[in-house]
Amino acid sequence: MLRRPCTELAALLALICAGPVLAAGPDAPDLRDIRVGMPVSEISPKGYADLACREGAPARTLSGWGDWRGCPADTKGLRAIGFSYAEGTTRNGTRVGGHPARLTLLVGDDARVDGLVIETDDAVPLYLRKKGHLLGLQARGHWGEDGWTCAEGKPAGDETPLGETFVKEECRKALGPKSVTVTRDLYSHVGADPRAFISRSRIVVAATQ
Repeated sequence: MLRRPCTELAALLALICAGPVLAAGPDAPDLRDIRVGMPVSEISPKGYADLACREGAPARTLSGWGDWRGCPADTKGLRAIGFSYAEGTTRNGTRVGGHPARLTLLVGDDARVDGLVIETDDAVPLYLRKKGHLLGLQARGHWGEDGWTCAEGKPAGDETPLGETFVKEECRKALGPKSVTVTRDLYSHVGADPRAFISRSRIVVAATQ
């Protein structure tokens, strides 16, 4: 198991006490009622907003999940749809584990959810952005601490520790018909504005069958 700074653990515990937001187990929803592997037609038409194609120009908005075919497919036949939480269904906007998040659904040619991408949003106030790397820890804990295969990267180019901490980590775990990949980054750049540090998490849930 990887070692964690005490400051990370303290902040993580605070996030967990706020309540679960991700579900463990291959058959449980991965986010709200969304479960990788389910038919896209079974996603609730309510509770979500700002559906739009992530790729293609000009940008295209969608009126509902059923319009997924309107988005361009990538080389794997997947269509990326960005979305947010609808007003009145959440507090303080679109957040996962207390973190402002950017959400993307990947739909395959078989009209099923083939992937879900959760990324911390960098375009937020400094006090929120600095905690971005902690969402990855929360995700790993929620899907269970055991069974992860992790790799740690080293500073490259002008990357440098933030204070005494440098995190460049990718962890993967198999969950039956899907896999979860959690990427975390926390570092700064030599000579850069101290406020221009990197602190982020990226969670990818992908169908494997």
